[in-house]
Amino acid sequence: MYKLMIVDDEGLERQALRHFIQNSKLEIEEILECANGVDAVKTALLKQPEICILDIKMPGLSGLEAMEQIRAVNKSCKIIFSTAYSYFDYAVKALQAGALDFMVKPVKKEKLIQVINKAIDQLDAEHNQEAYQSKITDLTYVLEKRILRELITGQTDEETLWFFDAMGIREPFGCIFFVRFKREISEEEKAGLSKLLRADLTAAGYTHLLYVHRKSIDFMVFSKTGDQTEKIARHVEKIFAYAMDSLQIPHAIGAGSWEEDLMQMEFSYLCAKEGVGEYVTAEQREIIVEEPSGEKDLKEVPAEIESVCRYMKEHYSEKITLTSIADSVGFSKYYISRLFKKHMGVTIIDYLIKIRLDKAKELLEKGDYSIKQISFMVGYSDPNYFTWSFKKYLGLSPIKYRYFQNLGSGNLE
Repeated sequence: MYKLMIVDDEGLERQALRHFIQNSKLEIEEILECANGVDAVKTALLKQPEICILDIKMPGLSGLEAMEQIRAVNKSCKIIFSTAYSYFDYAVKALQAGALDFMVKPVKKEKLIQVINKAIDQLDAEHNQEAYQSKITDLTYVLEKRILRELITGQTDEETLWFFDAMGIREPFGCIFFVRFKREISEEEKAGLSKLLRADLTAAGYTHLLYVHRKSIDFMVFSKTGDQTEKIARHVEKIFAYAMDSLQIPHAIGAGSWEEDLMQMEFSYLCAKEGVGEYVTAEQREIIVEEPSGEKDLKEVPAEIESVCRYMKEHYSEKITLTSIADSVGFSKYYISRLFKKHMGVTIIDYLIKIRLDKAKELLEKGDYSIKQISFMVGYSDPNYFTWSFKKYLGLSPIKYRYFQNLGSGNLE
């Protein structure tokens, strides 16, 4: 939520703008009012409003002069000018001086909401960028552990995809390995083993995720091509054998299947566990033995896939997991995800993203909500993930999309 300051020497104009804002869905928590530029500069210093609507022509300190002084004490403040037609040249100068936008009096409610949402979107984008950089800087092994856990339990979502993109991981093939220790290792051994393995895997040129537990290791290795996977697996096993032997840790290692779809990593993980004789539950065994490429239920595929699509269209605004989707049609996660891709040509998560972004485009075109509000409305837990998904799949940011939509509709007054 943001603070907004209205600066105009006409009381009725301030009252009209306040009324429009208060009767909208804008994320404005406080509205400040000033009747002249001098008071506006003082209020900006004391209250630090993030958005300021300035009348260009005021007695004493003009809007342009007030903007210069306000920006001196609050560089991030978004300045919007309101002006009569006779002062249009001043509005052009204001934009050249760094104002966000301008409105022609009498200001229409639709234009006011559009321009304030533009300011909110820019403020959100700046805050999100700061948060994004902070998250990238703070990516730790704890986060890596969580991402691995989501992969091996079939809980992959947009956040997981965002993590891979942020880390520059774009290799199409991945394989989960599982290492079981024949004794529990100490915290000191954990730290030493993790450091050694990461260094050796990086030196060998392997993109990877890795987390060392007290009794085991989960790790994932990526490959750009599918024809080198067996060679990579053998090499990786040698790297681990060397590290274990150097630290005198007896172990057994299992390699899962190589998969192109991140949502299949649970299958790869269970195969790796079986490779070292690790216990696999009856439910997990169904994932391993169930084969979607055969004749099983082939004639019923369209109806089941339609049910999956309908479920996602009805629940896109919620936190949807592959488990909830599979439960809705009565199939295992592995089976339904493979079946869906075979029938629809895309993964379940890509299909869900398309549903969410199509709805987001509708909301952006209407202009009633900020981008942050829209991200929550279409099922994203963080505006960063929404912005990343939107730009990745549509080629431009939500802010630019809304701008071009407004430009195309002629809604510029």
